[in-house]
Amino acid sequence: MQPSHIPIAIGTALLWGFGFVTSKYGADHMPPLFFLALRFALMTLMLVWFVPVPAGRWRAVSLFALTMGVGHFGLFYIALNIGVEASTAAIIWITQVPLSALMAGLVLRERPGWAAFVGIAIAFGGVVVLVGEPRHTGNALGIGLMFASSIAWAVANVQAKRLTDISPLALNAWMSAISAIVLFPLSFALEQGQIASLLQPDWRLHGSLLYQVFGSTLLAYWAWYYLLARNKVATVAGFMLLVPVVGVVFGVLILAEPLTWQTAVGGLVTLSGVALIVLWRERTTAPETR
Repeated sequence: MQPSHIPIAIGTALLWGFGFVTSKYGADHMPPLFFLALRFALMTLMLVWFVPVPAGRWRAVSLFALTMGVGHFGLFYIALNIGVEASTAAIIWITQVPLSALMAGLVLRERPGWAAFVGIAIAFGGVVVLVGEPRHTGNALGIGLMFASSIAWAVANVQAKRLTDISPLALNAWMSAISAIVLFPLSFALEQGQIASLLQPDWRLHGSLLYQVFGSTLLAYWAWYYLLARNKVATVAGFMLLVPVVGVVFGVLILAEPLTWQTAVGGLVTLSGVALIVLWRERTTAPETR
């Protein structure tokens, strides 16, 4: 990686790490599915005018939207709403890496090596330490939904592998549009107080929503795709190990979440396992791969 790309990679990790704080605040102060639907609606209005229509690919794009937009993000925000802390969510979020490795092995026949299997076992061992903390045992549903959101993300990764003929910007735009169309009626069927929450004079809430659109999505994903186009995937993915660290730090400093030894140990063990997976991918990826 060129030296000039390093601050971009670190900045991307910071943007996504802080996104756990704004997501938690939004999910706590607005019906979570409605907050997510507004995020996708704003994303659609920002992007849909500048990307081509995925002619002949609507079914695949719609399935991707249901998995990523409704499944992954929907479960993620509901879990935050029912008590999962931003710092805990940040650590569970990184399990997307071992889950994606397992999913790729099962569906795409990308067989993980022994080092990857060891990394997967270590990563999930760290999560067990984390969720075994007494303050989490009373919220098994929230932890389960957060973990399910990571599984949905891994499935969406496999789907995205089969949509490489569509540009990432176009895929994001149409995924957002389809997700918003599904999430708005779902929210009004299952939630209450949407309009009242939207109209409340809370700059933190509205700022959190705008940050999700411009910071966590538009700016962060632009930087992510910029780096992917110029570096090996495994190299860029290595910097994403900073995301849960940033999420935990911001959760503790801004939301006053407790930093216990189980959180610290579980997070470090999980990151160690993910780092082993990333390093294995770095070693087994051809130098010219981008």
